[in-house]
Amino acid sequence: MRSRQADPWLITITACLSLLGLLMVFSSSTVMTASSEDFRFDPFFFLKRQGLACVIGVAALLIVRRMDLTRLRPLTSVPFAIGTIGLLALVMLIGPEINGARRWIPLGPFQFQVAEMAKLALIFYLADCLDRRREKVAHASRIVPALGIFGIMLLLVEQEPDLGTALVLAGVFMAMLFVAGAKLEHLGGMAAAGVMAVGLMIIAKPFRMKRLATFVDPMGDIQGSGYQLYNSLLALASGGLTGQGLGNSHQKYNYLPEMHTDFIFAILGEELGFMGTTALCTLYVALLYKGFKVAVQCRKPYLRMLAAGVTFQIALQALMNMAVASGCIPSTGVPLPFISYGGSSILFTLVSIGVLLNVADFNARNVENEGKPKRRERRLRQGATLASSSDESMAPISCGTWEKRAAGQRLRRTEAGLPRPVIEPTLSERAFHTARETRRGRNKRQLNKAIL
Repeated sequence: MRSRQADPWLITITACLSLLGLLMVFSSSTVMTASSEDFRFDPFFFLKRQGLACVIGVAALLIVRRMDLTRLRPLTSVPFAIGTIGLLALVMLIGPEINGARRWIPLGPFQFQVAEMAKLALIFYLADCLDRRREKVAHASRIVPALGIFGIMLLLVEQEPDLGTALVLAGVFMAMLFVAGAKLEHLGGMAAAGVMAVGLMIIAKPFRMKRLATFVDPMGDIQGSGYQLYNSLLALASGGLTGQGLGNSHQKYNYLPEMHTDFIFAILGEELGFMGTTALCTLYVALLYKGFKVAVQCRKPYLRMLAAGVTFQIALQALMNMAVASGCIPSTGVPLPFISYGGSSILFTLVSIGVLLNVADFNARNVENEGKPKRRERRLRQGATLASSSDESMAPISCGTWEKRAAGQRLRRTEAGLPRPVIEPTLSERAFHTARETRRGRNKRQLNKAIL
């Protein structure tokens, strides 16, 4: 029998986003690289690097898809999280300072951004931790270890400084707690505390206060602090319905800073117009739908939370980047998944898709192994069933015996509004007549006893 595989739409969406990303990286960077000695006047400089990262990412995707994530669970939880924390601390010691930030570890001609790995490490750790405590997640004291690991990662990432990635980590943490069954009042309290912490982080850094002021009044200083946002909005507005045409952007001629990374969405909007940006948003929405569908269908809580975590992380990051480029939120420095230039970003995004495909394949194998139920099993399932979120299969616990006993006591008292049990249709009338005959016989015996 041919083995069933994951939904091919996941692979199709990933391929479309990756190819569009390569195309936009080349289109947005070719003018800058072809005119600069720093890039050896090579118009394909960033395209070749992004292409190499994509090849490595696809290889990693295929490897992760074939792994037994359940068997590797002891290595991908605490050790992965601790190792990532160590690398985040190492960044602060040896990382080169670029534009006032230390976010990368140099690896020869390339640079590795550990914060991208931290997103995946947090998801793996939380999936393991919350699964082991799923019966106690409603108690805030039971998630203290998760809060500890999350807090350390958040602090180290924020100190790089990288508030955008820190906000992504916070969003993933809250989302996975919600999926695990945490109480809404606890989530609300943590959200309120998080808003206060973000406010303090903004106040503590003058450049963040400047970004906030620019967001409030982007046209107040278009030649200074509002220059980048103004040109981003200008690019989106000039795109119109169908865009200026692929490769015909005007803002990429050194008008829009970070045009191939954080603000690549603006170049895409200028060249492909409203139709292009709508198509991109549609792909992200489709990925979000398919990812959550995989999570809902999974019967293993650990794998379910992994699928939900990676899906929400990609969707949240895409939403934040597009919101920054369109002036809906202050600048955060978060790349657009699959589209923005960045080897670490595309690598770990494709690894996340590999995790999602792994869970989808697990679901497909379960459906195949279950097969068509036997005749006896189908008849048993007409009764009550017992299932919970932690079960991997539905198990019949009654074939009608309990219903037969309970029906005689309850069917004759429906006027009292008592709950009626789940009964098989063939037992309803028979049980009712049996109960009526029993009642008549009991009443007759009581009457005879009273006469005597």
